[in-house]
Amino acid sequence: MTNRLARYIGDGRVEIVEEPMPVCPPGGLLVQTEACGLCSGELMSWYMDQKLPHVLGHEVAGIVRESQDERFPVGSRVFPHHHAPCMICELCRRGRYVHCPKWKRTKLRPGGMAEWFSVDAENLSDTHITDDLRAIDAALIEPLACVMKSVRLAQIEPGDRIAVIGLGVMGLMHLAAAAAHQPIGYDFNEARRTWANTQGFRAAAPEDAQPADVVFVCPGSQAAFDFALTLIQPGGAVVLFAPLGPGEHLAVPQSTYFKELRILHSYSAGPPDTAQAIAAIRKGELRAEQVISEFIPLADLPSAYGEMKAGRILKPMVIF
Repeated sequence: MTNRLARYIGDGRVEIVEEPMPVCPPGGLLVQTEACGLCSGELMSWYMDQKLPHVLGHEVAGIVRESQDERFPVGSRVFPHHHAPCMICELCRRGRYVHCPKWKRTKLRPGGMAEWFSVDAENLSDTHITDDLRAIDAALIEPLACVMKSVRLAQIEPGDRIAVIGLGVMGLMHLAAAAAHQPIGYDFNEARRTWANTQGFRAAAPEDAQPADVVFVCPGSQAAFDFALTLIQPGGAVVLFAPLGPGEHLAVPQSTYFKELRILHSYSAGPPDTAQAIAAIRKGELRAEQVISEFIPLADLPSAYGEMKAGRILKPMVIF
């Protein structure tokens, strides 16, 4: 029996290949995939090319078919985070989970964008049963957890005005996560603004932007950061959610000093953010249909990868 999966082969290209079936690792799980989203980070060729060879997929949900841990019985539906910290090192004790050596080395095998994958025992500290969730919603837990961390770092206070720059899928998730503060999202792309508004979010053109106390910058670009600085009010926070490309250096003007701005970076997420994301999805605060534009079979992923990379579609999710 073979395992069909999506492998990134370099230079922005993806192929569907067949490889041997994974086995259940000692103390771990063998999972049959139900749904897996394509992460926007997997579109960055400069980042992906250094990971070769690489199987796509970490926004994933599936059914346990073999288990060596009684907490996750066969037949249960699960969301496994592809990274899991040790929770005991100095970095973990300080809440800096994504810098834990164990977090960095753990992963799903061969990856989530496959018919089958295994979950090592080390990953089970941030694996959750999701029997009560649709697979397409459970597959959003990881990206939403990243957004929950971003919102937490911003330390939003009552009355703060919130802006989100960029209305790709992560921008939409920021609007959902900060919904209690009535955030406004900005994007030059009219189609993305229309999508956001039809999904119950607030979106406007950049020329109609309003002052803000917290700005989430979702595109990794100097231009997006510069736009944030035109909105942010004295004492406010600018949260950078994505990196700039290789060789690029963020230019921070001296005016940020005199405005006493907090410039923050938010990378990935830890177990508390995962738990918060699961709770939000269980409460119906985010549904897959709000952020997924294409539900597709695995065979269609190579073309959908190119379409998302070119900005012609919002986000695909593979249904297995």
